[in-house]
Amino acid sequence: MAGQHRWAVGIATSTASILGLTVTSGLALVAHFFVEEFSRPHMVLPDSDLEWGMPQMLSDDPPLLAQRPLLFKTVDGTLLCGDFWAQPVPAPTIILCHGYRITRSHLRPVAQLEYACGYNVLFFDFRGHGDSESVMTTAGNAEVRDMEAAIFVAGHQPETLPGKIIIHGFSMGAAVALLTPPHPDVLAIIADSPYARSDDILRRLVAFRLVEEWAGRYPHILLPQVLVTIASWFIVAISRIDFRIRYGFTVIARPDTSFKRWKQRSKKILQQHSIPILLIHSSGDNLIPFAHAQHLAAEAAAQGAPLETYFVDTNIHCGAYGWNPLQYDHVIQTFMAKHLQDALPQRHQAR
Repeated sequence: MAGQHRWAVGIATSTASILGLTVTSGLALVAHFFVEEFSRPHMVLPDSDLEWGMPQMLSDDPPLLAQRPLLFKTVDGTLLCGDFWAQPVPAPTIILCHGYRITRSHLRPVAQLEYACGYNVLFFDFRGHGDSESVMTTAGNAEVRDMEAAIFVAGHQPETLPGKIIIHGFSMGAAVALLTPPHPDVLAIIADSPYARSDDILRRLVAFRLVEEWAGRYPHILLPQVLVTIASWFIVAISRIDFRIRYGFTVIARPDTSFKRWKQRSKKILQQHSIPILLIHSSGDNLIPFAHAQHLAAEAAAQGAPLETYFVDTNIHCGAYGWNPLQYDHVIQTFMAKHLQDALPQRHQAR
């Protein structure tokens, strides 16, 4: 009898081990495919999938003589493409930064509005997006090199007033702005709908794809939410390891830790260089939950970082402009006036 019991336990243990190995292997395979899809360059979302509150084309492009195409390299040799719209006289320069899986062309209406306010505008494609080099994207960490290159290029345009660069980022672009170490030429950051930490967003993406794939294969069987949650955690955890092995650095980006890093850096170099931030978010954001903005604001307050907030009651990602265009412009104008002071373009004062 005891022998039969041991035999039964052995069979059960072996079966559980095989099942566990099979499930783990399956999750690892899914994680591998997820990393492939996540980091693959030049996968642009179709316009039908974009539900952003971006302004429509309300203004004209500047004269052709004021438009300057740019081609520049990052510190790791990645080639980036962009455009610089120059004012006829020296002025502050705004660097516009797009989101994940879209391109600088989606920010053209924003560039038109800000150029009409009297600013130089530099807008460019991050690596693996638009016209920039076809290398893998990380939606955060590697793109910091792109931002640093854009800051360098913007600062060396003759029309840029020294030390008067403002970064205006949207979604991933806003997160990259917060991840980038402080630069003496950067006067302020406008961060519209950034994430606080990308692992939460990755789990949301994985969960969405799991449910989508399951519904396509088994439309009459409901996938339990608890299984989706557990699988998402495991897949993202395995993806982190897979990404580091393949590309040499972590895929998880943490803008929420930037304020502490900035503070430590200031102490180390014995020089305070706090960059004021305007954090914008929709309370019902359907892509990056509002909790990310609350977490960023709390971390900034804990580290004494100068951060202001503008939160709106809409459920559209990057939806603050569409919610109330006049109010959005007023909030930005007030923020700019406070920090640019006498360098605020006259055309923006008059709006």
